[in-house]
Amino acid sequence: MSYIVLDLEFNQGYDFEKNKTVLLIPSCRFEIIQIGAVKLDENLNITDKINLYIKPNLYKNMHPYVEKITGLTKEFLSNKQDFKIAYETFTQFLGDEEHIFCIWGNGDLRALYRNLSYYNIIDKPLILKYIDIQNMTAKFLNYTKGKCIGLKKAIEILEIPIENNFHDALNDSIYTAEIFKKVYTEKLPLKVFNSNNVPKK
Repeated sequence: MSYIVLDLEFNQGYDFEKNKTVLLIPSCRFEIIQIGAVKLDENLNITDKINLYIKPNLYKNMHPYVEKITGLTKEFLSNKQDFKIAYETFTQFLGDEEHIFCIWGNGDLRALYRNLSYYNIIDKPLILKYIDIQNMTAKFLNYTKGKCIGLKKAIEILEIPIENNFHDALNDSIYTAEIFKKVYTEKLPLKVFNSNNVPKK
């Protein structure tokens, strides 16, 4: 059994004439442009890593805010692999062993499902076991009820060394893994993501 600490970076629609975010494809609001993940064994040791950049096909121009925080540009991503190929590589990384996803919030799983559906990669519900590390961390730190704690803030509070930039899928998955080690308990708050519960838009 392994833990897959997953993080995704997205692009989205933007109207450059009106200078505002727009919803161009309701069924796939966020297009995945980077998949980063680390694999942990049962002792929470990192045993493997993966970092995949993806060429945007739905929103070919980069949203200004996305480009600013990620540093990813249209030019950099233009010769990267398509999502279908990247996802196939990611499934090879997952392997056949049982695994539990560890994520910061659950937005990434919703976006993953919508991208898989848009490209007709899956034709049945996506059901995944996962742990919401963000929620787990907020409880561990007795964070203000009803408020979400950001990844960088959690790293600072837990005094984990900041060695790489945030808003990079691989870096953020490594940071999330380090937080997981700090807040780990024997009775983990395991959840189940079921795409049947994801709104169509």
